[in-house]
Amino acid sequence: MRNNRGFTLIELVIAMALFIVVIMISASAFESILKTSGRLISSEESNIEGVVGLEMFRHDLMQMGFGLPASFLITPTYSEAAAGPDGLNDSPSGVPRPVVSRENYSAYGDYLAVKGSSVGNNAAAQKWTYMRYSSTTAKARVWPRGDENLDTEHDRVVILDRSFSKDGKMASTMVNATEDDWKGYLPNSVSPVDKTQIYYIYGVNKNNDLRMPFNRADYYVKRPVQASSVPAWCASNVGILYKGTVNHSDGQFTENPLVDCVADMQVVFGWDVAGTGVIDESSAYDSDAAKISVSGTATPAEIKAIMENPDEVRSRLKYVKIYIMAQDGPKDLNFTNSSKIVVGDVESLVSSYTVAALTAKGWLNYRWKIYRLVVRPKNLTGN
Repeated sequence: MRNNRGFTLIELVIAMALFIVVIMISASAFESILKTSGRLISSEESNIEGVVGLEMFRHDLMQMGFGLPASFLITPTYSEAAAGPDGLNDSPSGVPRPVVSRENYSAYGDYLAVKGSSVGNNAAAQKWTYMRYSSTTAKARVWPRGDENLDTEHDRVVILDRSFSKDGKMASTMVNATEDDWKGYLPNSVSPVDKTQIYYIYGVNKNNDLRMPFNRADYYVKRPVQASSVPAWCASNVGILYKGTVNHSDGQFTENPLVDCVADMQVVFGWDVAGTGVIDESSAYDSDAAKISVSGTATPAEIKAIMENPDEVRSRLKYVKIYIMAQDGPKDLNFTNSSKIVVGDVESLVSSYTVAALTAKGWLNYRWKIYRLVVRPKNLTGN
């Protein structure tokens, strides 16, 4: 016989209790999923951002020395950066060094300056051509694609006579050495004088007269003056990795942020000090020899002497390594760093962060990622 009796109060209470427990478990699981997915999304955003920004960095490292004079037919007078650390400029008339740095320049680590025609942020800087000797009127090579050709009315260029010396080394002599030559595209007085010469023409800047016969891009980490420029999920006491391009108009920097939430950047140079073709030294660099750390047998004074001589840099520099410690996702109270973080390859030479140091900076509950760039500059004679 069918039972028409309803539910008792106790049965309803038990059913409601079970329902509430299920809802609470589901809500807790959903909250956990949201937190995990949010952390993963932030982590992937930082990874994508890091890849894009660091590829720009890698490009400029590869381009150091490209279109850069190694000597002058007539010594020019030029200006360089009006901002940034001291000791990075080669002005007013020095042959430019392809790369120069400062060791632990700020609380965020090292400072790096890269020089070459193609590190500029303008269309002209990405163009080049060449000119052969002609018994009539020498003309520059015209590329099939129009957008690859230099603008003869607006682009400012440097012209290098690239030839081999008696000892087999490549010499890159700038032949348009006066300010008047820089203001135009190709002065009539500049052309190869015989069949053995080929002049290479490198775009540097568009429209504005050149402040210096090359471009310069500086890489550094700093915390912006405006707090709103730093993402809210970044840890305290971290900065942003910037590329600062020196303006030809005033010597100031045009800054482009590359990677957010950066704690440290370290630069390591690999050298062939003995001149045997073998990498026998890795070091930092600073104009103050007391700040130069070495891992081999070379002395800080030897590294300083090499780094201050453009020819020595070109022939002895074998690689540049960049280490960047960047935040990997937002703060996670369920995560605690338990090991030391080393920024570099040899612990004795580089920055390291112990658990105590991470705690002091408020970084203990953040995940950190070490990005590493290793570049062999192909525009230097040593490579």
